[in-house]
Amino acid sequence: MRCLIAAAMLVAQVTAAYAEELTYDLKSGETVSEQLYLLTQGNCTSSGQFRTKVLKEPAHGKLVIRPDIVVAVDPPCKGRRFTGTKFSYTSAKGFRGTDYLSVSVGHPVDTSEMRYTYTTYDVTLNVR
Repeated sequence: MRCLIAAAMLVAQVTAAYAEELTYDLKSGETVSEQLYLLTQGNCTSSGQFRTKVLKEPAHGKLVIRPDIVVAVDPPCKGRRFTGTKFSYTSAKGFRGTDYLSVSVGHPVDTSEMRYTYTTYDVTLNVR
């Protein structure tokens, strides 16, 4: 399991969006997960859960998005617990091949004005 960390300064700025491609290799019936959490730069505080929208559901498995408690693994916040979001994909039993999903994830860049920046994760799942 990997953790993706989005670090941001909470300052007024234009909402931005970008895409990231992820690829996983897994066995039929297996689950892979990603934990996302946002640390405010410099003070090890979390902005909580992400705004999420599923852009493309997987055709051969199940996607689950839920709140999660994440333990930071990198300094300077190593060992601290934060509220975040966990994404899990489980392939259908017996399915072998390639599955795809896409999720848009937003985190606040200015909490006073409720502006968010979004990242789209396009995920390829190679199921064997």
